[in-house]
Amino acid sequence: MRILSSTQKLERAAQLLDDSGDYRVLRKIPEPFSHMDGNAPPDAKCVAIVDVETSGLSPADDELIELAILLAWVSKDGEVLAHLGPWSWLNDMCRPLSPQIQKLTGLCDHDLCGQAIDDEKVLTLLNRADLVTAHNAGFDIRWFDQRYPEIADKPWACSMSEIAWKDMGFEGRSQTNLLNQHGWFAVAHRAATDVWSLLWLLTQKRSDPDGENVRSHFARLLESAEQPSTLITAKGAPFAAKDELKARGYKWNVPERVWEKQVRLDDASIELAWFEEKILPAPTTKIVTASERYR
Repeated sequence: MRILSSTQKLERAAQLLDDSGDYRVLRKIPEPFSHMDGNAPPDAKCVAIVDVETSGLSPADDELIELAILLAWVSKDGEVLAHLGPWSWLNDMCRPLSPQIQKLTGLCDHDLCGQAIDDEKVLTLLNRADLVTAHNAGFDIRWFDQRYPEIADKPWACSMSEIAWKDMGFEGRSQTNLLNQHGWFAVAHRAATDVWSLLWLLTQKRSDPDGENVRSHFARLLESAEQPSTLITAKGAPFAAKDELKARGYKWNVPERVWEKQVRLDDASIELAWFEEKILPAPTTKIVTASERYR
């Protein structure tokens, strides 16, 4: 008689629950490990997956308290051929953390005491990358560009906004929720855990929204990053149109005091037609690349 290991027994029980249709089983993602056989794979794009924990929301007033990077080499069809890391650093900001940040991150003041980010190492890793990605790139990029202006022209991609999660049947766009809907979970809200779990999420495969082409989410992200988009700026739009613009996905650019929205290049004509239909002033358009999209 074959004797099953404890892991095999648990997996068999989990499979029984899954098969019943009355339960949804979540499996813990594996512990981080590196996979690199010799040199970096040829003809693969090096992607730096990054995440930060901060003392607040404003790079002008708050500080980084943790930074993590993982490098992944991804083929043209979205297969991860190799990966290294994650590397992570804590940073002593020389003042107490707020109770809210301590609760969110699990970090305490004594965790940060005397800690510092190895900026030279960070730059070495980022300079190696062809593309930087985060699950909320619009937030992370502000901290990286402020601390590392040397790479302020590096292209970025956002796994939260550049993958059509809703069209594929997923609810919400938070990294934790998406990971759960793929049958996985991770523990701890820390930068190193987040970059590793994002790598795991991006390697998952699903059909495209049209039901064709089963491929990884990494393939979708790289495809989006390579395509320019159009920034639609509703200059001259009357105040009375604010609710319609907001409902259509336009966001208020505070410094410029205008409503803006980025769309796929092919969808720009749809937006222009909408402005014409609503009898609104014609918006301005600008082509933006991955190096400009979140800056």
